[in-house]
Amino acid sequence: MIKFNEITLDYEPRKKVLPKLQDCPIDFMKPEMSEFDSAFLCGLLKTYRPKKILEVGVANGSTTVIILQALEDIGKPYEMHSVDVSEKLYNDKTKSTGFMATFAKENNLFASQSASGVEYDYLLENNFYTPPQSTLTGEHKFYLGKYLPQVIDEIGGDIDFVILDTVHFLPGEVLDFPVMLPYLKNGAIVVLHDVIFNQFGKTLGYATTVLFSAICSEEKFLNSMATDKNLPFSYPNIGAFKIDKQTRKHIANVFLSLMVTWNYLPDEKQVEVYREFYKKYYPTELVTIFYETIRRNRDRIMFQKK
Repeated sequence: MIKFNEITLDYEPRKKVLPKLQDCPIDFMKPEMSEFDSAFLCGLLKTYRPKKILEVGVANGSTTVIILQALEDIGKPYEMHSVDVSEKLYNDKTKSTGFMATFAKENNLFASQSASGVEYDYLLENNFYTPPQSTLTGEHKFYLGKYLPQVIDEIGGDIDFVILDTVHFLPGEVLDFPVMLPYLKNGAIVVLHDVIFNQFGKTLGYATTVLFSAICSEEKFLNSMATDKNLPFSYPNIGAFKIDKQTRKHIANVFLSLMVTWNYLPDEKQVEVYREFYKKYYPTELVTIFYETIRRNRDRIMFQKK
């Protein structure tokens, strides 16, 4: 069942912390999520108050900072694990992946949970606000330069919230979801960003669209972006779903979705890492489907290059 407009959007964490990132000496880079997308993500965090969070896809780390601020606002113990295959920023190799989050953590830029965004702006503008000297109330760790199957055992189970936001081109996110599934609690929330990336001029960027469609869940969440009262719904670029028995029972749908035409071929190292992981957790027939998707796409791409 798709649940429309059930998540209360929370704009406060982004409003609190984003202005302070502009002092980053390396550079200031805006989040790759829109204000609406961030508010939806933070609304989910506020609603479900997770204890163990997995972020897959970090980029410059500004969204990581917004998530951490939202968790600080909740004010309960948490642990957050951020994974990215690249040690250097994918679109600027002179910078480290997650550099803005590193800056925020090193400089204790997270506003007190007692101050709203408006209150914080007033305090900052009038020089009444002093950044806290304490560290985060929760724990945060980066795992950079590694594929998710290489670090998921270290991260461990009982994950109850995921933000999956990587390449958007197949196989992309579809490869990672079966990796995290055995480590997710029933009732865990999985957020997918850029679920209509392919509608924004990136016509081949449909990995998250495919994954969101293939997942079986009793609860999928979408909030309308409509601003015109005459438009009942405007499809957002971010969605979420809850892990339940149906998700696990019908994981074959995710493997079958890999038969949609791929946009790139993972290198042999990545293929082997994922293949060995799937063999540990999934039936032989699903691993065989993965083998076949590799073969079919390799043959097609090699033929096109001739």
